Amino acid sequence: MIIAELDANGRVLLPLAIRFKLELNAGDKLAIDQLGDGTIIIKKLAVR
Repeated sequence: MIIAELDANGRVLLPLAIRFKLELNAGDKLAIDQLGDGTIIIKKLAVR
């Protein structure tokens, strides 16, 4: 498990290994959802 930190503006820096694995680049759209138990889900949206 990787620990990330929230900055004063509410931003979270995703670790480089995760960005490479998911092929995330600047400008990509991410869908964010919260489950009832506090779990946060972040999903890369497909380019259309």
